Amino acid sequence: MTLSPRLSTCALLAVLTGWSATVKEIQIGSSAGEESCILTNRDTSFPASTRQVFARLVANNVRPTDSLTVDFFSPTGLLVSSIPYEHLPVSGQLCLLSQLPIAGFPAAQSPGAWTIRVSLNGTPAATANFVIRPDEAAVKGLQISRITLDQSDTATKLTVDGAGFNTESILHVAQYEKSGGWRYLVHNFPETLAATRATLTLGVLQPGEYVVFVKNGNLLSAPARFLIATTGGYRLPFPPHEQWVISQPPYGGYSHWGATLHAYDIAPRAGGCIVAMRGGIVHTKDLGLGQTPNRRIFGNSISIDHEDGEFSHYGHLKTRSYLVREGQRVLQGQPLAIAGNSGYSFGTHVHVQVTRAPSISSASVPFRFQELAPAHATGYRGPVVSTNRSGLGDCSGPPKPGDMPIFTQATPRGKTPMPPPPDFTGAVSVASWWNQFVAVPNGSAALDIRLDWDAADRDLDLHLVSPSGRHYGSSYGDRTGYTETAGVEESFHINNPEPGTWRVSVQGIKGNGEPMPFRVYRRLEPAASAWGGARRK
Repeated sequence: MTLSPRLSTCALLAVLTGWSATVKEIQIGSSAGEESCILTNRDTSFPASTRQVFARLVANNVRPTDSLTVDFFSPTGLLVSSIPYEHLPVSGQLCLLSQLPIAGFPAAQSPGAWTIRVSLNGTPAATANFVIRPDEAAVKGLQISRITLDQSDTATKLTVDGAGFNTESILHVAQYEKSGGWRYLVHNFPETLAATRATLTLGVLQPGEYVVFVKNGNLLSAPARFLIATTGGYRLPFPPHEQWVISQPPYGGYSHWGATLHAYDIAPRAGGCIVAMRGGIVHTKDLGLGQTPNRRIFGNSISIDHEDGEFSHYGHLKTRSYLVREGQRVLQGQPLAIAGNSGYSFGTHVHVQVTRAPSISSASVPFRFQELAPAHATGYRGPVVSTNRSGLGDCSGPPKPGDMPIFTQATPRGKTPMPPPPDFTGAVSVASWWNQFVAVPNGSAALDIRLDWDAADRDLDLHLVSPSGRHYGSSYGDRTGYTETAGVEESFHINNPEPGTWRVSVQGIKGNGEPMPFRVYRRLEPAASAWGGARRK
């Protein structure tokens, strides 16, 4: 990052005067601004139903070599959350906000006096205390321990396990909103009820965060969270051969609250190429920005319209590194730009989130990376491995040897012995569709697409549409190169496929009313050159 003249002067003065960083008083509250470093509700004592606790601090005389850590300790002295700030900018005064989620998280189960400790360069610099008050309902035996979801095309059934339920028990279900409050959807008596279990059926729930309360007369339980995630088939936003780490998951302590609640920050250990998590239409915002420590903004960004009501966003990108242009259609895995440190950012990384509105500032919704194991679906910080391969290579050029298993030896006609893992996964219900785009380089000898699913009592159809609009269909359309196997597999083998962007579609034909999982495999017999992506000028 190039320092402005003002910051260069500050850096020089720091060297000449030998200033050292200090931390002013830590302020504590239960709500904070998303676009400014302020607490909107200060306090030091909070019920266990409080959504989160914020710590606000101001560091003076910060140098690039300084590091700062905000630690939250439970009443027993256990380190529950550690939030390191590195790659700090030169600043005479730097304001930071850090959060500890409480309601629905382990902190709610540890009432008592908590401690916040701020360390500078490994040395404690300031401390503060706050209290989490015991949950009254839990003390009296009313609590929720687990929520189980059973989803179909038309309904969502909740099974609520806990203790203290009785004939007065009413279930309340609410959805979290960007403003920080709850929008109540339903309050009703359970359909089935026992002392430790209650059930309730709702309509189809859109992706988002929800909570359930149990109310016995005037006694209200602590909230229990559950998430409805999108099923869009998102993959990690970097190529397979690079090493990256999730530095801030959803509900993260640095900045993931409010609209960015369900976002991920992912940092490169090597490389830095950002690729599309899904295909769609690109919208670019290269604002020419570097680091803006006093402006809580996303910096240079790219958004992708997936044309199904969902949008993915990529923030803190490096200026003048974009490989795509406004309005361009891109494929999953296609190179977009280089990870940067622009906007409100402390170190090179990419901020990614999914919304149901075009703006990157819109409320995020829960989503899952296909590569993450269920145990890492929420709260995981650590290394991750991408399988987001693309025929368009990475930000530096065409695919490297071993990066593109879809470009392998020719497949015998009529056979598609493609090994796992699948290139795409998804689920469709009866009469619904799934779509994905596949790049076919000029001169490719053959294109193989295979669809398989698990249960013979279900039926799915595979469809391909060429760049010029030619329709290949298993149940209608051109059946050239089509084969099927025992009601659980369909495939197409297309010789000399038309170069360009093909659409692969899966249609739900027969099932039991629930979403039907499937896998899609692709293979190309290569042309002399498989590179078809944009290079940096």
